[in-house]
Amino acid sequence: FSIVLGVSGGLALLLIIYSGYQLFASLGIPEALQAARDQLIAAIIGLVFIIFSLVILQIIGVDILRIPGFGN
Repeated sequence: FSIVLGVSGGLALLLIIYSGYQLFASLGIPEALQAARDQLIAAIIGLVFIIFSLVILQIIGVDILRIPGFGN
């Protein structure tokens, strides 16, 4: 699970960087600016979901259920 969460977090980070580049490259065009802004917001929300899923998995899988293989 940690590998999958790490890869998905890395992809979310790359999307944030790419959408930031699109914001700067939009040159004030309202449609391009709005599309880049929407993509940036979606990438940040996705990263927040990834972080919360890791926290919930840690709490439920390790602390409450004590599933082998989920701990350090």
